[in-house]
Amino acid sequence: MTEKELSRYYFLKQEVKNLEDRLIEFGVGVSAMNIDKEISGTGEHISIQQRRSELVEKLINARLTALEEYLKIESFIEKVEDSEIRQIMRYRFLDLYDWYKIGELLNYDRTTASKKMRAYLKLSHISHQ
Repeated sequence: MTEKELSRYYFLKQEVKNLEDRLIEFGVGVSAMNIDKEISGTGEHISIQQRRSELVEKLINARLTALEEYLKIESFIEKVEDSEIRQIMRYRFLDLYDWYKIGELLNYDRTTASKKMRAYLKLSHISHQ
């Protein structure tokens, strides 16, 4: 996998967060998404309900996509033989820590962790060609 492919989970998580925020903004609690009972009445209300239902459906699909990506990345990371690189990759691509935090956790400068991970990915990519 490339660094860009490994970074997809981050952007999917951002998309999920955005959809959750929009649902809250439009009056649908994220934890209790039972919108069927929330609105009834005129055609206008049904339209609002349908729009909310569409947002809920998008959120469900985004969460599923993010979970699938998470599992794909986790599977890739599990196959990395070097435990240091596995740890760096988990912190970066699954826990979504920035390089400063990763450096702090591993007692490295932020650039050391990123250089090690990128060197591994470069070598891994070359060996798979």
